[in-house]
Amino acid sequence: MNLQTLFIVCVAVLGGTALAAEPQAASRAGDEGLVAVQSRNLDELYLRPNADLAAYRKVLIEPVRAEVRSDWQKNLNYTRNVSRWVGPEDAKRMAAEAAASLESIVTQTFKARGYEIASAPEPGVLRLSARIADLYVNAPDRYSPWNTKTFTRDAGQATLVLEARDAVSGALLARVVHHGTAGEISRINPASDVANRFWFDTLFKRWASDCIAEFEAGRNRP
Repeated sequence: MNLQTLFIVCVAVLGGTALAAEPQAASRAGDEGLVAVQSRNLDELYLRPNADLAAYRKVLIEPVRAEVRSDWQKNLNYTRNVSRWVGPEDAKRMAAEAAASLESIVTQTFKARGYEIASAPEPGVLRLSARIADLYVNAPDRYSPWNTKTFTRDAGQATLVLEARDAVSGALLARVVHHGTAGEISRINPASDVANRFWFDTLFKRWASDCIAEFEAGRNRP
């Protein structure tokens, strides 16, 4: 029995509203005493005036939370044969895997920059709370009786949020909101779960490094 090979090119075109996971971030930041600061690599950066983030050399990393974009399942199934449909369990699995990956990468990236990973709140510790909003994977693997090859311009998108607080006082010192694309958008690439993980991990590593660079940029910048 011959197997058909189906070539699917998935190009995700997202409007500005699709990525607006934090539409009131600026207003919320102002209410909490933060001010917007221009960043070269991050979409939105808010800092507490006169807070010396560079003085913190220990971080307490909280468990990362992740949520798949609400229309992901509907949009993806609309373009797929029923044999390759995704369901709520696929969304939960993707969110859990992305959260675990980001938590590991944040920990590794801060350690590589000389930070000590704390296990409990104490003076001089910065508590980091990261989350992934609107996770959207363009072409997750799904078993099919057909021999299927999928190509995409990017693995997907996610909104990455990080809040930094003094671990003892709980004072909010910084908030980062960044809308990132995972993948190489200059060309069409074969898609698979392995490729998806690689590109999302690359996005997470770059974002974590950019956050550290902003935190270390110096005091009194706002």
